[in-house]
Amino acid sequence: MNLAELIKSKKVEDRLRAVKLAERLPENERQEALLKLMCDRVNYVAATAAEVLGRVGDWNSGRPMQERFLWLSEDGPKRDAGCHIRSHIAYAFGRLEYTPGGEALRLGLKTVQIEAVGGVPFDTAASLRANCAVSLAFLRDPNAVRDIAPLLFDTGENKIDRVVKPSGIAKRILPEVRKKMAQALGATGDPTAAIPLRIKLAFPGDEAAEVLQECMQALVSLDVEDTLEVLRPYLQHHDSHLCAYAALMIAQIDSPEVPDLLRETIENLYGDPLRAVILGLSAHRSDDARAILRSVADDTRMAARLALVEALQGSLDDSDRACLKRLAEKDSDPRVREAAAIALKE
Repeated sequence: MNLAELIKSKKVEDRLRAVKLAERLPENERQEALLKLMCDRVNYVAATAAEVLGRVGDWNSGRPMQERFLWLSEDGPKRDAGCHIRSHIAYAFGRLEYTPGGEALRLGLKTVQIEAVGGVPFDTAASLRANCAVSLAFLRDPNAVRDIAPLLFDTGENKIDRVVKPSGIAKRILPEVRKKMAQALGATGDPTAAIPLRIKLAFPGDEAAEVLQECMQALVSLDVEDTLEVLRPYLQHHDSHLCAYAALMIAQIDSPEVPDLLRETIENLYGDPLRAVILGLSAHRSDDARAILRSVADDTRMAARLALVEALQGSLDDSDRACLKRLAEKDSDPRVREAAAIALKE
């Protein structure tokens, strides 16, 4: 069957084959075929076509994609159950740098679509809102921070007026969505995006650790003042993994306080978090970071010195190799001496 026959076929598998075939067509034919398939009566076919368009389409496909997005949004539960088509279209706007898509993206940010999933009311638009936020950020929309910031705090609670709850079951927003909101705020490059990120980190409540980590990374990427003051308390956090992540973020901040803070943090960590910070420091080439790293050679904990050997392995820096040589010849533990000797041969 040729492409035209596959598109018109009554079999879903044929139309999915048409999407794959259309992706390999010359540019002038490819886009037209994929836009047709994006309007397929089966949502899975349409969503697959939208995803492919986001990868291989061009700016000119933006307008028909936006028209489709707005049409689907008029009756989301009926026309786009699960929000899969609009989620792919929203992400495509960012990849295609389709700036007029802001209208659709702001509509998507406000979308709440409650559907029964396994018999339980569930907001299927969460991923749609996340993709809309990311694309608004990539498009440098002037109102991106204003529109995205409230969703960083959206756990789904206290929105009874927006949610049908026949069994008293509250809408819950997964942490993964708030991670995307933090990522989007960082991607705006707008210093004002630091304000909601600071608030979230200063008053985390029972927020998931992975969301707080994304907020830390976004805040550091914005390179604004007072970031160190916001992250410093996390070096004393009861969650050692979150503490280690904060240390790695602080290592990227240009401040004279950083070396001593990291040295103290390393002394208080154990297990995987300790190893993560030591390995993470090896990626930073500043003199201070290297000095902190090599000072671990005097740590009384064998696990710390083994992690240091792993971090310095393969380095061509004379000071790093001198540190490894010292460990290979004089360390008190034979396992460290052996590991250092092997690292010197790498």
